[in-house]
Amino acid sequence: MRTILDTSNVFEYLAKIKYCDLADCNTSKIAIINAKNFNLAIEFSDGRHLLVKQERLPDPDNAYGELWTAWQMQRLVEHFADFGEQIRNFLPKLLHFDPDNSISIVEYASDYGDLSDYYAQGNRFPIEIAKSIGQLLGTIHSQTFERIDYQQFLHPDAATTIDKGYADEIIKRLGRITPQILRVVPQECLQFFKLYQRFPSLSRAIVELRDAIAPSCLVHNDLKINNILLDLDWQQPGSPIIRLIDWENVAWGDPAFDLGCILGSYLEIWLNGLVISNTLTINESLQLATTPLELLQPSLSALTNAYLENFPAIIDVRPDYLDRAIQFAGLSLIQRVEITIDEHRVFGNRGIVMLQVAKQAICTPQAAMKTLFGNSQS
Repeated sequence: MRTILDTSNVFEYLAKIKYCDLADCNTSKIAIINAKNFNLAIEFSDGRHLLVKQERLPDPDNAYGELWTAWQMQRLVEHFADFGEQIRNFLPKLLHFDPDNSISIVEYASDYGDLSDYYAQGNRFPIEIAKSIGQLLGTIHSQTFERIDYQQFLHPDAATTIDKGYADEIIKRLGRITPQILRVVPQECLQFFKLYQRFPSLSRAIVELRDAIAPSCLVHNDLKINNILLDLDWQQPGSPIIRLIDWENVAWGDPAFDLGCILGSYLEIWLNGLVISNTLTINESLQLATTPLELLQPSLSALTNAYLENFPAIIDVRPDYLDRAIQFAGLSLIQRVEITIDEHRVFGNRGIVMLQVAKQAICTPQAAMKTLFGNSQS
C-alpha cells in the first residue's frame, strides 16, 4: 500500500506546510496508532497535539479516497455556517488536507478518550452520555433533512436517481451468497450461511428493508460507539460531552440507518458479554451476560428519546421510522458477524445468538422494541 510519511519524515512534511519547525522533532513525542489508516500521534513540547492520518491507497493514480470524503464533511460545515455553528464543536478539528497524497491533519483531542474504553472499564452507562449522542444525531439529521442544497454540495454530479448508499450495499452483499463463497469460507463458519438461508422470512424482510430505504439527509454511515470520543471531564459543564469522529463514509442517506447502527452498537456490548457454554440455553446465556441488557436499556431509551425530541418531524413523515431503525440495528449485527468471519474466520455460539437477535429485530421490530427498551419504555 502506498504511503509517503513515516516517523522519519513526518516532521519535515509538517515543517513544509508551516505546522512546526524541524527542530521540534528533537523535543516532540511521536507514536504510531494502529488503525486502517497509517496514523501518527504527535505531542509537541509546547502542548500541541496533532494526529496525522494517511490513507493506504493501492492505486497510485487514484489519490482520492475515504479521507477525501471526510474532508468534504469539513467543507460542508464551513459552507453552511448556521449548521456548522450547531455541530462544529462535536466534530474532529481538521486542520489540513493534502488530496494528492490523501493526508489529513487533525487536532488531536488529548482531553477526550474512546467512549468504548469508558464503557468497558467501568461497565457504567450514564444516560447523560447516551442523551448527548441522541441530541447530536437528531440535530444533524433534522437540520439537513430534505435540504437539496446540502445533497448537491455533497454530490454535485449525482444523477436524478438517488443511490441508496451503504445500507443498500450491505443488503446486496447478503443476497449474493453463492456456492463459490461457500467454498472459500472455513468449515466452522459455514453454519452462519446455512442458518441465514434457513430463514426465508429473514431474507424477505431484508429485501423489504432495502426497498424502504429513503435517502433524505446527511448521514455518518458508520455510527458506532468506537467512533465516539468522550470528554475526560464530561461531568463538568462547559464543553461538549462527546465528539463524533471518522467521517470517511459520510453521504446522503437514510437517517434510520444511522440511528439503527448506534442502537446496534449498544446491543453488541450486551452480546459480546455473553457467557457461552454448551450446557446453557440461549436464554440462559443472555441472562448471564456480563453486561445485562437491563443495564443498557436506560441508555437506549435516553438516546432514542433525545433523538426524537430533536427530530420530531420524522415520525410525521415516516410513521414506521422506529421500526426501520430497529431493523437496521439488526442488520448491523449481521454485518458484525460477517466482519468477524472475514477477519477472524470464526463463527461460534456467540455469532449464533447475535444472528437470532438480529432476526428478531429485522423480522419483528415491534417485538424487538420491547427487548431493546423494556416493556414500559416501549
